[in-house]
Parts: sequence; C-alpha cells; structure tokens
Amino acid sequence: MNRTLSDRSVASLLLLLAVIGFCQGPATGDEPTESAATDGEEQYRQAAEHMRRFGMRRADDGTPIKLIDRPLLSFGDSARAYNRGTLWGWGKAGRPAAFMELFRAGDEADEWHHAVTLCSSERVILKASKADIWTPSQAPPEMKQIPDAPAPSETPARRLRQMKELARRFTAHEIWGSRIELRLLVQPVHRYDDRPSKIVDGAVFVVAHDTNPEAVLLLDALGASPAEARWHYSLMRSGHAEIHVEFDEKEVWTCPLARVDAIGPTAAYSSFRLPVEAATKSK
Repeated sequence: MNRTLSDRSVASLLLLLAVIGFCQGPATGDEPTESAATDGEEQYRQAAEHMRRFGMRRADDGTPIKLIDRPLLSFGDSARAYNRGTLWGWGKAGRPAAFMELFRAGDEADEWHHAVTLCSSERVILKASKADIWTPSQAPPEMKQIPDAPAPSETPARRLRQMKELARRFTAHEIWGSRIELRLLVQPVHRYDDRPSKIVDGAVFVVAHDTNPEAVLLLDALGASPAEARWHYSLMRSGHAEIHVEFDEKEVWTCPLARVDAIGPTAAYSSFRLPVEAATKSK
C-alpha cells in the first residue's frame, strides 16, 4: 500500500515544501511568492541530492533497503533558530526500517546535521562515501498492544480515522533545561501495510517541538486480517532531549537525555555531521 508523498506530483510537493518548511522566516498567511517557491525547490533539491549519497542494507544478507524517494515531512523550529529540515525514511515496502532528520544550521553552513533512528527489528547498515557510518546493534522498542482499543475497521479510510483518534490520546513533554510540552502532528507522515508480515495497516506519526520531530510514534494493526488484528504502538526518539510520553495521562514510555557516548554508530538512535557538498555550496 505505502501511501507516501510520492502519490503527489513533484511540482505540487515542491511548492508545498516552499510554503511550510523551506522558506525563510515564519509563515505569514500570504500567498507564496515566486522567489519563495524557487528557494524551496532549491532547498529540496539540495536535501534530495545529499540523501542519494547514502545507502542502506540489511546486515544479515546485504539486501538493499530503498530510500523513500520523497521527504516524509519538512520541518522547522523557530525557537531553536533553524528551519528547512526534512525527515526521510528507508523502506518502500512495509514498516520503514529507519528514519533520518536532515538539516543545516543556515544557508552558509558547511555541515549537514543528521539524526537517524532505527525502527526495524532487523539489523541494518548505513553507508556513506563507501564507508559504514551507522551499524546499530541496539534493538528499537517492541510494539505493545493498546489496551481497550477498538478492533481495526475493515476499510482503510475508517482505519485511518481510528489511528488518528488513537494518536490523539498520546501526549508528551521533554526536559531540555526545563519542561517543554510537545505536540502530536495529527496527520500521519507515512502509511504502510505488509500482509505477509501480518501488518494490516500502519502509520507514522511525529511528536514535535514546533514541527521538529522529537519522537516517532508507530501505530500498527497487527494480525492476519482486520477481524483478527489488534492495535499496537511503538515509540522511538528522534531528538537528544529527555522525553516522556503518556497515553490517557499514564506514562507509557520515556527515554533519558542522550549522552554523547550513548548515541554512537552502534546505537538505535545516533547523530552525526557530514560536510556540505562543494557543488551544493556553490549554488
């Protein structure tokens, strides 16, 4: 099924990215100018060009895991003084294997910032410039059944409504110097299924500061059929802060502040920087 942003035309996507994430400054509600759209298209082009330099494969058999060919989300964080970020995923079939946040601190920045999160039980290897740069040995959190959730509906449209309703029952905050409330982006950024793996339906939601992903929420209907399936969830960090997530006001997941020695290349969540390509800087 894999209903991603690739269902839209490239032109519409680029204009949307220019309006909501890539143009300078906060949204004003005005119609986008030609220069803003052009700026957004260029930022998207640079991010996509950089992402094509990565390769991911399964560690066990070397099978390539394909990059989803459009960003799942464009994001910004005005309070933390950066924007034009993109969220990417690997795994065009079924539940994605991993996500990556990509951003630059400014147009003239010499480095790309990356934060990569494992969400597959399979071991993966991420390669860049012919070198393995991320080989996570830690497993992501397992899927947990949501208590007292309604049975998944028979139709995709109704299941989407169910997932949105369930997602709204999750609330979150982070500790980053002080307590900061986070918000759920109620529109899923990716949707998938995998009937051979007994995933009837699934969706990726983002828990964010502004629109900057701090955690990723997966909701899956797991079972051989809708009649047999039950709703499950899993959460994983995509930011450095200490994070707490509640479901119906009861804490169900937390992760500590990410220490530098705990987010290295074998961790399920890792961050690193790479130089901005010379061709990108010159444009």
